[in-house]
Amino acid sequence: MKLKVCGMRESANVKSLVESIQPDWMGLIFYPASPRFVYDIQADWIRETDIKKVGVFVDASFSEIAEKIQKFGLSTLQLHGEESVDEVEKLKDKTGLEIFKVFSIGQNIDWSILEAYLPHVDYFLFDTFTNAYGGSGKTFNWQILLDYPFDKPFLLSGGLAIVHAEAILELQSKIPQLAGVDINSKFEIEPGLKDIDLVSEFKNSLKI
Repeated sequence: MKLKVCGMRESANVKSLVESIQPDWMGLIFYPASPRFVYDIQADWIRETDIKKVGVFVDASFSEIAEKIQKFGLSTLQLHGEESVDEVEKLKDKTGLEIFKVFSIGQNIDWSILEAYLPHVDYFLFDTFTNAYGGSGKTFNWQILLDYPFDKPFLLSGGLAIVHAEAILELQSKIPQLAGVDINSKFEIEPGLKDIDLVSEFKNSLKI
């Protein structure tokens, strides 16, 4: 089970996360409407931080994404908007970076829509549908995922909290393509500032 901690921003908090938790990925949000938005002034020290850095984008232009890759030393792109297959293919071909394509789930999902993305992404990421592109703090009905038809691994997101650890492990036992989890708001002291002890407890609960 892999762990992504998203919405990081504060230097001491990032240092503590890297030293104490060592998650597989750290998410940096580059969506201006987010209360966890990361500013360019923070780029130098973030770039030098020894962890895989995920840039989270919502329908951003190629030039904007390329600029953030260079400034922040991104290893992974998380595409959280309505990015087309052609746009994702271009990003994969021109950057060579790991790509997460997010699909927000409401009452159901049409799996056929995901099929064309398969050659161009490394993971799908399933989040709770919200007009604000994530950050709802709510889970969706995970039973929908029992019909997941692909071999492509995916990450589970959307309001995950420490109380969900046992259910996540149970879900993974039924769907081995569930490769990891993406946590954010339920582990925060305030937007952009994580409770490192709580993250550690969650990691241990998942036997990571």
